[in-house]
Amino acid sequence: MPVLSHVPNARRWVPVTVVVAALLAGCEMPLALAPRGPAAAEIASIWWILFWIAVPVSVIVFSLLGIAIVRARAIAREQDEHDEHDVRVAERLRETGADVGLPEASRPARVSWLEGRTTGFVIIGGGVIPTLILIFTTVMTLQGLAVFDTAPEDVAYSVTARGHMFWWQFEYPDHGVVTANEMHVPVGRSVRVELESADVIHSFWVPQLHGKIEMIPGKTNVIHIQADEAGTYFGKCAEFCGQQHANMEFLVIAQEEAEFESWLEAQAADAPEPTDELAQRGRDVFVDSQCALCHTIRGVNQAAPGVAPDLTHLATRRTLAARTLPNVRGNLGGWILDPQGIKPGSRMPAVNLSSDEFLALLEYLDGLR
Repeated sequence: MPVLSHVPNARRWVPVTVVVAALLAGCEMPLALAPRGPAAAEIASIWWILFWIAVPVSVIVFSLLGIAIVRARAIAREQDEHDEHDVRVAERLRETGADVGLPEASRPARVSWLEGRTTGFVIIGGGVIPTLILIFTTVMTLQGLAVFDTAPEDVAYSVTARGHMFWWQFEYPDHGVVTANEMHVPVGRSVRVELESADVIHSFWVPQLHGKIEMIPGKTNVIHIQADEAGTYFGKCAEFCGQQHANMEFLVIAQEEAEFESWLEAQAADAPEPTDELAQRGRDVFVDSQCALCHTIRGVNQAAPGVAPDLTHLATRRTLAARTLPNVRGNLGGWILDPQGIKPGSRMPAVNLSSDEFLALLEYLDGLR
């Protein structure tokens, strides 16, 4: 017989358990407490200090709460016994003929003694000690925030990060590079990031490299991020901005400086010329279709800036649609044909093409390296 049959109502919890396990398996932890940069390390250190302050405070508070509950019950019993004793004494006196009414309520000496001690404890434990803890944590937090406002002396590169509904644009103004949903940085070098919004309020957050910074329309905020290790770091919008807020993500790719410089040089170049007839036909389809109204491919067309991601080197990116899909040919084709089915609420419209035009366009876009 199955084990669950011995547990009352256990079967009804199985679907709930499965759903919870699936949700947890799908969670992507941002690893804010595994910092890989100085700003994130400062935040993590503050968090751990607050955590280790909170642990003993929580233990003490809940222990005292338990003691208070037990003691309150004991005092209530003692008070009841005391009151019953007074009533019995009064009744015996009346039996002797004495004119005695019910006694006024009195309190045991132990109860009065405990109440006297409690007043001082509440003042110290509930007022003085929390005030000192709050002063300490406030000063510590403000000192940590002051670090973020101080620009490093050795800023290596500047990047403009602009939030759109629901994708990211990264521009390297000193190098003529514009890309989308991936920001490359050199390892061990400070990068100045100017944060802007093209529409509504967004929030730029790379948990392992820095804290959350707002991106407000009409205002430019500045942070300095540094990755101490090569790798790929997860980033996302941390301010609700609309239907596809949850799928507004990006990657920060930290590379050794020589590799980063090579990437910058390649990204600054115009799109490569198609080498076969099908790809050449795809370029013509791109130029003649609605794609060219929103997307720019340098060396081929110039759309209105910032309307949609620059596609000049699309095939070098790891994901599509702000990290909604891996960047492989099948996903690219699906995204072109049915963007609303993949990312409802995005501003990418479906493209009406014949099958021949679609295959040619897909061949061309997949070759933009």
